[in-house]
Amino acid sequence: MIVQYDGRKFSGWQRQENAVTIQQILEEKLQILLKQQVVCVASGRTDAGVSAYFQPVHFECEREIERDKFLHSINGLLPDEIKVLSVVESDIHARFSAKKKTYVYKMYVSKIDLPLYSSALRVEPDLDFKLMRKFCHLLVGKHDFLGFRASGGVNETTVRTIYSAKLVREGVNLTFYITGDGFLYKMVRNIVGTMLEIGKHKLDFDEVKSSLFKTFKAKHTAKPEHLFLLNVEYE
Repeated sequence: MIVQYDGRKFSGWQRQENAVTIQQILEEKLQILLKQQVVCVASGRTDAGVSAYFQPVHFECEREIERDKFLHSINGLLPDEIKVLSVVESDIHARFSAKKKTYVYKMYVSKIDLPLYSSALRVEPDLDFKLMRKFCHLLVGKHDFLGFRASGGVNETTVRTIYSAKLVREGVNLTFYITGDGFLYKMVRNIVGTMLEIGKHKLDFDEVKSSLFKTFKAKHTAKPEHLFLLNVEYE
């Protein structure tokens, strides 16, 4: 399935005790519809408050599914914040077969809060956007991003490859795009938080550059409600 969700009211993707998550709701509604136990596997676990335009999810089903009827039925059961965009029969593993993931962080440039930009983070006009873009270029390539992993994250390796990272400004809209082969726990939010501190001249860019992330430790984590999983690519 391709699932889209507004994650701002939920405690992330992964099922948890005493918390409402995307995985939990999907599995509960699929169980009602298919009359069997269902386990959903996503391309990655989005954090609490993070949304997704395009989240691939797979599950195993013993029943034959008629696509149009399935989509109509499952979306009728799901809340407004979660919808299934499409479904297809496939042997692709949503998580392990994923090759590239793209996240987008939404911001807007203004001295005052704008009513129609609630899904974006307001930033001040006096940011050093040139320096922030230099930081984006620094991210591209294969690096050890241990310094950008939040405490509590567990990974066999903290080395990741970033294929592209760019900051795009169109009018008041300021959007950060990043594509990589995978991301550590809160890695994108720590990158955005660091980039904003560099733009405010509260963090020395040359110091970050000279460390090549080896001794650097991110101390500023951007808010989750402005982060979106934009796309996941497979072979």
